[in-house]
Amino acid sequence: MDMKRLSGRHPRHAARTAFRATVALVTLSLTVGMARADFVVLAASGASGALQPGARLADDATLTLPDGAKVTLMSKDGRMLTLEGVYSGPVDPQQDASATATGSDGTLKKLSKLLQGADARSTVLGAARAGAGDIPPPPGIWHISVDSSGPRCVQPGALQLWRRDAGQDSPVTLRSGSGRRDGLTFAKDRHVLAVENAVSEDDDRLLVSLGDDLRDLALAHRPDTLADASPGELLVWMLDSDCKRQALTLIGRVHAGQPLD
Repeated sequence: MDMKRLSGRHPRHAARTAFRATVALVTLSLTVGMARADFVVLAASGASGALQPGARLADDATLTLPDGAKVTLMSKDGRMLTLEGVYSGPVDPQQDASATATGSDGTLKKLSKLLQGADARSTVLGAARAGAGDIPPPPGIWHISVDSSGPRCVQPGALQLWRRDAGQDSPVTLRSGSGRRDGLTFAKDRHVLAVENAVSEDDDRLLVSLGDDLRDLALAHRPDTLADASPGELLVWMLDSDCKRQALTLIGRVHAGQPLD
């Protein structure tokens, strides 16, 4: 499930690590009534026309994208593809025309629902359509937002707590099955607080006290089998773990060509 990169002038020649093709005014040539929908649009920017996050595409659809347009897709088999204009051709230039995508349609359905929902408004491409009260995504996929309670996906190592408002010092206390940590502080103007040995791999819940506010975080620990996972594999795991904001952050960083951390 590697990402692949294509030059717009040489759409059949792929590099091994990222997938880029040139793309324009987004016209979709789709067969009406097509039963298969083996791709979902994760993000679209520039003059991407009718391509909206959450849209489903058949594997034999064709795209025509103008200069400056960009679209990031996920295939049914878990690959993430980024196409950039100018481009006109198949959704997946690497796929054999006779091949049929394998994998779970359930993941694409979940992604489609997530990307069309309110939670996606302030993520992926920025807050252009977000309301003033929406919480923006953390800068990296492993930054753990403490601006609200809910599920969080964590990896081994120091816990990277993240807050949106860094206007003042804020005392922090952590409580989990492993014990209690006092004496921590979010310093003024600092959005990230790194805490070593904050939780053990057996802890599935973390209570974070920030001044008078309490956050209740349900933890999902990244399994060792995903230590070298592709972005697509991590996205599926985060989605299955209900870490929606981190999943949307991952999509946004892949679409922008940025490292995940």
